[in-house]
Amino acid sequence: MACKKALYRTGDAICDEVLGLLEKYANETLAKRDKFRVGLSGGSLADILCEGMADLRSDFSKWQIFFCDERIVPVADKESTWGIFKRQLLTTCDIVPESAFFPVNCALDVEAAATDYEQTIRRTFGLSSPEEVPSFDLLILGIGPDGHTVSLFPEHPLLQEKARLIAPIADSPKPPPKRVTMTLPLINNAKVCLFGAQGGGKAEILKRIVVDRDRSLPATLVDPVKGQLIFVACDAAAALIEGDPLRGC
Repeated sequence: MACKKALYRTGDAICDEVLGLLEKYANETLAKRDKFRVGLSGGSLADILCEGMADLRSDFSKWQIFFCDERIVPVADKESTWGIFKRQLLTTCDIVPESAFFPVNCALDVEAAATDYEQTIRRTFGLSSPEEVPSFDLLILGIGPDGHTVSLFPEHPLLQEKARLIAPIADSPKPPPKRVTMTLPLINNAKVCLFGAQGGGKAEILKRIVVDRDRSLPATLVDPVKGQLIFVACDAAAALIEGDPLRGC
């Protein structure tokens, strides 16, 4: 039986490991099905993905790429995750088609944008029942210095959301305030959730998530019901963690 939880240490940088796992899960999925459905995050992970996706060996015409959260800002705004991928990947790479991406409609207000994006996901997955929860093949997630992931923040009411798969947030403690985000029911139905942690500044918070399992931190609440949970951390980010406390089946 494959290990459901694991921590990978990667030396100075996490880039090669994250990209290698992305390629691995894409091609394993496409060997069984005709679509690979992945959710990507912004921030430093977006920079890593934009720099390396063009070098991956995969059939990108069969990829469906969504965003784990998005800021409700124009695509030209530096805070737009979709804007990062458009500027840093699509303008320099012709093997990843723009049609593979499913961006949030940020021309809508935050409530309508969340509703529209959930409908887009359900339609793309071919789900008709509101009780059905899609299962992404892979979600690539980041960890904030306060333990937030996507746009789920400590002590925020959205941590208790049970019904919506994509929720609006109009009072994000981290600017910009208006965002849409995947909720825990959708995240925890993924086949693989992969966290990336880079730099010594993540060492304390990563220990609280991986070793202490501090459930006041949103990132700790990510634990796929039937899937795999993977942390990829450089040596500096994993400096306070001995061994691999997550590895096991």
